[in-house]
Amino acid sequence: MKFTIVCIGKSKFSFVEEGLSHYLEQIGHTGEGELLVLKDQASDQKREQEHLLEALAKRKYLDDGKVRVFLLDERGKSQTSREFAKALGALRDQGVQRFVYVIGGAYGFSDELRTRFPLITLSKLTFPHDLARLILAEQLYRSLQILGGTKYHHD
Repeated sequence: MKFTIVCIGKSKFSFVEEGLSHYLEQIGHTGEGELLVLKDQASDQKREQEHLLEALAKRKYLDDGKVRVFLLDERGKSQTSREFAKALGALRDQGVQRFVYVIGGAYGFSDELRTRFPLITLSKLTFPHDLARLILAEQLYRSLQILGGTKYHHD
């Protein structure tokens, strides 16, 4: 399984970068993980959304049955770690090979994007974009461990 976390703008915190490196490395033991950081060059929501779609299309992450794109959004579906892992496993079993998780920029997502891609949320709490990257990376690693039957996750 291949995972891509897409975000806009570099992290402002070295501890986030260190944590991301750690979890992406851990994901690499059983899958593949990457962070795609887009330049924060948009001046409004429309330009930001166009920039995001262009980047996804350039990397061939759109309109492919082997790729699934999710938006992290406060209106998204809330899941436990086990439910999240189970959903990943089910999609993997259906032939999905790459999972792309997009963390929006300062303007969030347009209604057009929200209807185009499934929405998920990490929590009912609000997190800064930097921390959302780190939490998501850990949850992807946790999901791989749950699917692999290791003792990393405790209920």
